[in-house]
Amino acid sequence: MTIDSFYLVASSIAALVARSVTYPLDTIKTRIQTQSEQRKYTLLVDSDHQKPAATWYKYIRSLYKGVGITLLFSVPALTVYLSCYELVKDYLDTAFSVTWLQRNALLNHAISGCFAEVSAGLFFTPMEVIKSQLQILTNAQRDTTTISLAKHIASEEGLLGFYRGYWMTIAVFLPHTVTYFVVYEQLKVLWTVEEQTFLVYVLCSAVASTLGVIVSTPLDIIKTRWQVSAQEHAYQGGPLKIAQLMWQKEGRFKAFTQGMLVRIAWGIPVTTINMAVFETLLKMHSNS
Repeated sequence: MTIDSFYLVASSIAALVARSVTYPLDTIKTRIQTQSEQRKYTLLVDSDHQKPAATWYKYIRSLYKGVGITLLFSVPALTVYLSCYELVKDYLDTAFSVTWLQRNALLNHAISGCFAEVSAGLFFTPMEVIKSQLQILTNAQRDTTTISLAKHIASEEGLLGFYRGYWMTIAVFLPHTVTYFVVYEQLKVLWTVEEQTFLVYVLCSAVASTLGVIVSTPLDIIKTRWQVSAQEHAYQGGPLKIAQLMWQKEGRFKAFTQGMLVRIAWGIPVTTINMAVFETLLKMHSNS
């Protein structure tokens, strides 16, 4: 198996493991970020009807709403993301004989991360649009399926409906990705004594992920609200209107940090599992 094809295998395994383990936290994050005066959650479960607490089975099941479409899109999305990052990083290192584009250079990591994010966004955005709307369904909407929601989006907005917020997604995750990979790669060099180990990957990814989340959370909240707003026919003014309403009605700066701790709690394991599994498999393949 060539190294290029192994990128596909390693990133696919990383995507399935990471998303499966962390999906409930992603649902909780989405619910917190979209919570407003019109939409309230009690114990992170829809509270349109004040009934006794749902059974644990229903509760856990609600946290996995939309996991199917997420896994379906995560494999190609993360495959494109990680493969593109590694390939661009190698290309910049070999094609240009300049120090500031060498494999371990900051600018190399930043440029590679940008290419990875823009490319993977073609898969991540439709996934986020469908997933986010499924995650915030009320009790009255609980029978909505992925297929019926996709048909509704297509009939109301056409193909572009699945790419609602694409450029907003890029605006959110470019600073996140650049921050993440620059910090991650530099920490790998700094913290490696003899050889890079699984623990090094985990620790470097955890620190880099935390910083990336802090940088991108305000825009992520706006993006998430915009992507779910079509279903509720709200926020017709777009991202700027969303930001304005949040500032006016939800506590100014506080509104733009909603769910940050949960997003960190979700972001650390998802990126750590992604990178640790990917890097470990890549290392095993290179040594074999």
